[in-house]
Amino acid sequence: MSLIGDEGGMMSNGRCEPHAIQCALEVRARILAERGQGVDPHEVAVQIQQHCRHTRFKSMRLACGWRRADDAVEAIRQWQTEQGLPASGLDVRSWQNWEAGGRPGPHNLDLLSRFFASDAVCLGFAPSYRQVEEQPSPPAHAQPLTPQQAVAVCAEESQRYGARMDTPIGSYTIEELEAALHSVAGSYPHTPVLPTLMRAKELRLRAWTLREQCQRPIQIHDLHRIAGWLSVVMANASFDLGGMTAAQTHLRVADLHAELVGDVTLCAWSRSLHALIAYWDGRPHDAAEHAEFACGFLGAEGTTLVRAHGIRARALAQLGKVDELDAALHRAEELRAEERDDEFPGILSFPPAKSLFWAASAHIGSGLRQRAGRAESAALSALELYEAAPGEHRRTGEMSLTRLDLATARILQGEHEGIATDVGPVLSSAQHRHIEAVVRRILQLTAILDQPACRSVPSLRGIRDELYDYVRDSRQRLPLDGGT
Repeated sequence: MSLIGDEGGMMSNGRCEPHAIQCALEVRARILAERGQGVDPHEVAVQIQQHCRHTRFKSMRLACGWRRADDAVEAIRQWQTEQGLPASGLDVRSWQNWEAGGRPGPHNLDLLSRFFASDAVCLGFAPSYRQVEEQPSPPAHAQPLTPQQAVAVCAEESQRYGARMDTPIGSYTIEELEAALHSVAGSYPHTPVLPTLMRAKELRLRAWTLREQCQRPIQIHDLHRIAGWLSVVMANASFDLGGMTAAQTHLRVADLHAELVGDVTLCAWSRSLHALIAYWDGRPHDAAEHAEFACGFLGAEGTTLVRAHGIRARALAQLGKVDELDAALHRAEELRAEERDDEFPGILSFPPAKSLFWAASAHIGSGLRQRAGRAESAALSALELYEAAPGEHRRTGEMSLTRLDLATARILQGEHEGIATDVGPVLSSAQHRHIEAVVRRILQLTAILDQPACRSVPSLRGIRDELYDYVRDSRQRLPLDGGT
C-alpha cells in the first residue's frame, strides 16, 4: 500500500476535495528524502499544491513541516523574538483565514514575506502574470518509502520536534525574574501602590510569555511559582487601591498557579489574603473559613502560618467567638516562637510588629470594652517596632492602621486627650499613599465618634469632621469598587 494517500474525492461543485494533511507531509518527506534537507520549501509547496490541491499558503505551511497552524504561528513568534522584532497581532484564527483564501493586511503580508523570504505571489495572495512551464505533479499512486527514506523521514521529524522542545530560557532568566519579584514585593510597603501594580503586571506577563516557550518541567514549575506570587502582589495592590473584585480575580489566578505546582506556601498565603479581603469587606464568616483553610497547609514556609492564624483571630473577633480568638492568637505566638526563617521580602513577610498590630485589631474587633487595654498595649508595642525602622523603609500603611487602632482603644477607655496626635499622622500619610484598608478603618472610627458620648466632646467632633472630609475626598479621587 502506498504511503501517499488516495486522490481527493469529488465535492458537490465537481471540484476535487483537497487531500488529507498526512498526504501533503508524505509528499514533503519523499522530496526531502530524494533531494536532501536543503531543498527550497517554495518548490515543495508547489508540489504539495499541485498534488494535494491545498491553497498555496497552506501548502507553504505544510512544506515547512508544520502539521497545525498553531505550529506555524509559534515559529513566527519565536523568529520575531530572535530577530528582535516587536510582537505582532498574528494569531491562529487569522492564519486559518488566510489558508482558506483570505488576504492578510499590509503589515502581516510584509511580516509573512520576510519570514518566508518570499512575496505575495509566491505565498498565493496575488496573481502571477509570468508564463512558466507547469511542473508535473507527482504520480497519484507513488511507490512506498524505502527503509532508508522512512528512516530519514523519522529522523527529520525528531529533529523538528526536538528543536521545538528546546528552550531559550536559562537559569539566569529565571533568577532575573525571581530577583525582580523580590524587588517589587520588598519595596511595596513604602512605595506608591499604582506603579507597583503595573510593574508586577509587566513581570507576570513576562513569566507567562516565557512559560509558553518553555518545555522543561523545572523551569515550568519556577515560572508558575513566580507568576503566582506576582498575582498575589497584584491582588494586594488592587485591594489597596479599592479594587475588591479585581483583587479576588488575581487571587483566583494565584490559586491556580499554586495548585498546578503544588506550592503549599503560595496556597496558604493566597488563601490568607482571600480571608483578609473578606474581613475588610464585612464578611467575617467567609474570612474565618478562608483563614481556617489557610491554616491547614502545615508545610508552608516562613511566617505564612503565623499570618494565617492572625487573620483568623481577627475574623473570629468579629463573630464574637472570644475563646477561639484567644486560641488563634496563642497559636500564632507559638509559631512565631519557633523562630522560623522568613525569607520573603516586604509585603510577603509578616514581621513581629504586624503580629502585634493584628492582635490589637482582634481585641478591638471583639467589641468588648474590657479588651481595650490589651489592644492599646499591643498597638503601642507595634508602633515602637515600626518606628525603629529607617524612615524610608517604614510600613506607612500598617503604621496608619495601628495608630487608628490605638486611637480607638483609647476612646473606648474614655481617654479623649491626645487622640488628634494619633490620627494626625494617619491623614498626613494617607495624602501620599492611598490604602483602602485605612479608609475603611477610618470609617469604623468615625462610627464610634458619631456616638452620643463622643459627639459631646468638642475635640473629638473636630477629629470626626477631618476624617469624614478625607473619606469623601478619597472616594472622589479613587471611585473603584470600594464600599461606603
